[in-house]
Amino acid sequence: MSLTYNPANQKPPERGQTRSRSSFGTITIPGTPVGAIVSVGLVVICWFALPLSRPFILGTGGLGLIVGLLLYWKHRGTGE
Repeated sequence: MSLTYNPANQKPPERGQTRSRSSFGTITIPGTPVGAIVSVGLVVICWFALPLSRPFILGTGGLGLIVGLLLYWKHRGTGE
């Protein structure tokens, strides 16, 4: 048995109450096929909900394609 002391300002919230946060929050997306589906869904939501994000989405997609192809071509012949 152990006793711990939590000051009043550090106690966990009571049931039904929410704890205020200083940040906007995070989401962790795994590097699995399910994570790919979640990522595509987020892109689609941003595409339709935030029209100003469209150039950013197209630019990151294009740059990612170029960098991915360069890395693919660079590492394609290293298995010999």
